[in-house]
Amino acid sequence: MPTSIRLSAEIEARIKRLAAETGRSQSFYLNQIIERGIDEVEWEYSIMRDVEAHRAGNLETVSHEDLKADLGLED
Repeated sequence: MPTSIRLSAEIEARIKRLAAETGRSQSFYLNQIIERGIDEVEWEYSIMRDVEAHRAGNLETVSHEDLKADLGLED
């Protein structure tokens, strides 16, 4: 899917240099960067969603003490 994004001059120069040094396309490296980073971004946003749900009282939680008891880890 063709997409247009604005890159800082520094990032653009780094990608161009990498592509020139390796003979691969800039698109190849942009795809690699996105593929490697999307898991992390999705994970971070899922945590933020859970925090907001917790603050709104819409997330079921278990206390540390109850969890330890359920797992048989009481001291």
